[in-house]
Amino acid sequence: MRNFLAALFAIVLATLGPSVAARADSCPAAGFVRSAGQAYDRAAAAGSSAAFAAAADRYSDIRALSLFALGNHRSDLPKARESEYFRLTRDFIGGILKDHGEGFRGGDLQVLDCTGSGGILTVTTRATNGDKIVFRLASRGGSFTVKDVNMKGVWLAQQMRSTFVGTIKRTGSIDGLFKWLRS
Repeated sequence: MRNFLAALFAIVLATLGPSVAARADSCPAAGFVRSAGQAYDRAAAAGSSAAFAAAADRYSDIRALSLFALGNHRSDLPKARESEYFRLTRDFIGGILKDHGEGFRGGDLQVLDCTGSGGILTVTTRATNGDKIVFRLASRGGSFTVKDVNMKGVWLAQQMRSTFVGTIKRTGSIDGLFKWLRS
């Protein structure tokens, strides 16, 4: 019985192993994710929040991330202040990524898994330093944009939403969020 279970386990591993590698190798977003990872790696090497903000601006949908972060307070954002809010959020993202940028150090990202449907892909990668980084991407017309990134178990967009909504509740208005983002 023990030999049978060992043989069965070996067959299961042999069957699963290539399928994971095949999914990773055939990932349509592999080049995009590696390019984004290299941009974040360069920003980490520079140690600059402005470099992280520029990388986020190039590879992410800052507008969508910013609006998501407002949660049910989205309607409180005056149309006339949207561009200021997007700029402040971009700068906030740059600062957060700089503070946690070590996770982006490590050179080229190895794509481990790539799954998705309906224009949304989840790409799981591993940096050369061993850290796992998960990208949630949107696909539009053959190009991609980062919708969210998970490092060390924390999703950036969800963390932003928690922080921004908490700040609005604590200060009593979206103006309080603007003041906090400027500080």
